[in-house]
Amino acid sequence: MLRALLCHHRSGSTWLSGLLEEVCEYTGHRFAQVFDADMVGGDLSAFVEAESIEVLVYMNADADQVRALSDLRGVHVVRDPRDVLVSSYYSHRYSHPADYWQGLMEHRAELESLSEHEGLLAELQCRRQQFRQMQEWDYEQEGVLELRFEDLVNQPLAGLTRALDHLELLAPASASHSVQPSGLRARTMATLARVRGKGDGRETISPSGLSALLARHSFEALSGGRERGDSDPMHHYRSGVPGEWRERLHSAHLDELMRLFPDLVERFSQPPR
Repeated sequence: MLRALLCHHRSGSTWLSGLLEEVCEYTGHRFAQVFDADMVGGDLSAFVEAESIEVLVYMNADADQVRALSDLRGVHVVRDPRDVLVSSYYSHRYSHPADYWQGLMEHRAELESLSEHEGLLAELQCRRQQFRQMQEWDYEQEGVLELRFEDLVNQPLAGLTRALDHLELLAPASASHSVQPSGLRARTMATLARVRGKGDGRETISPSGLSALLARHSFEALSGGRERGDSDPMHHYRSGVPGEWRERLHSAHLDELMRLFPDLVERFSQPPR
């Protein structure tokens, strides 16, 4: 069985990938982070099979590539496209690394030459492929749990407990016992609980272990000590507060987004199910 975290750009993928990678360091599952299919020769399924990947983070998920994965048990995290637009504008203008995106510096120069209002319109054009993927996604895919980024941010422990439980990486609370782990990045002295896996001889992480990891991967820890809402446009972890689009987007941005992707906007205008 392949366990996969399926994300989209500026939807918590870096945060979640770092946390899940550390879970896998502890549990012993073979982990891979893939930014896009081009990174693995255009065939994600072949890469997973060739490398015997057990836990995958697909940062910029493509629906066609996902459908080709065999024996998939996944968690799909999706974010309100209006907040994606705002977040990606600031990230691409100030902080996003250019390692895996050759055109970023040219795009950044464009954004720097424009007003914020014009830059957001330009960023919308840059996000069209991503928003098309999000609009055409199968939100009823068997074996894939749908989670909203906003819920994960507002209630991270509850959301991540649900996600890891679905991926069968979380042990029952009754099975946990605390030990000092070895082989993990020593960021704090917090302990994790080691328990036997669910039928495959692998380890799983306990609820208390997840809490310890989450403390190391909190917004405050990753942002250098800032609290959520204390914004720094130059930082990858800029704000940590959902719904900022209400302050940043004007009618021209919203009208264009609605014109291009009406079903996607409508989906996020409704409360989560």
